[in-house]
Amino acid sequence: MTVTPILAGFLAMLCVLVALLAIPLLRDRGPIDRLESRVADAGPQRGRLRRLVEWLAGTLGPRLAPTMRTSKRESIGRRLDLAGRPGNVTVQRFVGYKAALAIVIGFPFLLLAFGGSSPFFVLLGAGFGWFAPDVYISRGGRLRQERIERELPDFLDILSVTVRAGLGYRLSLARVAESLGGPVGEEMLLALRQMELGASRRAAFEALRDRNASEQLSSFVAAQLQAEELGVPLSEALNDIAADMRRAAHQDARRRAARAAPRVSLVVTSLIVPGTMILIIASIVLGSGLTESGILNP
Repeated sequence: MTVTPILAGFLAMLCVLVALLAIPLLRDRGPIDRLESRVADAGPQRGRLRRLVEWLAGTLGPRLAPTMRTSKRESIGRRLDLAGRPGNVTVQRFVGYKAALAIVIGFPFLLLAFGGSSPFFVLLGAGFGWFAPDVYISRGGRLRQERIERELPDFLDILSVTVRAGLGYRLSLARVAESLGGPVGEEMLLALRQMELGASRRAAFEALRDRNASEQLSSFVAAQLQAEELGVPLSEALNDIAADMRRAAHQDARRRAARAAPRVSLVVTSLIVPGTMILIIASIVLGSGLTESGILNP
């Protein structure tokens, strides 16, 4: 099989692309921080590319979003809510980004197609540009919800201490949210802004629960509304909720550890063992001199 220069260049570009995508995973930063750092460190050429993507997104988004099904737009809006609406992006703008990246990434492959390359690469590049924002925003939403579950017990402990100090509930919530920050603080501040605009406490916290998929946060909202209806002291309720959340986090960690053992066994069985057997057999064949004796030749 002969490797053409176009195929070799495509494979090299694919390897470089995979390596570049692995850098943010190694740094383990949030999706919003990565986006801000990329924009801040961008050079003139990267700035022109970003302006092109922004222009295409603003042009194509209003045309493509109305043609999508309502359920599809709701699904995109749900994923954006889970990710915290990075950059305050709307569903229409997000669809525009998908189309813009499909054009920007697929255009170089289109030029290669005119030079004799397979049209399959054009579809591959356009498909990667179209689905990459979905993968990016889904991963950002998953990491954000996991961070909410990790930080919420500490948030509730500090909130309980602040309430016991004598501050009002809303003032305590705002003070702790501004001090700690993070996705939990952002969600609490958003709920407070909704209450300032006229929404009731129940409506604001129910919207907070609907925007997120964290079971811990849903438990906090349900317990808080129940404590408010029954007249239970809020500080004691917050301590009980935080203790329950830590207990649930410990149980979830044990479940993850139990699920990790079969995965490790699967990797060892499917990859390491066959590779070791091949290495042993190749060593025996090369060390015995069978290749030089001509026995294995037809």
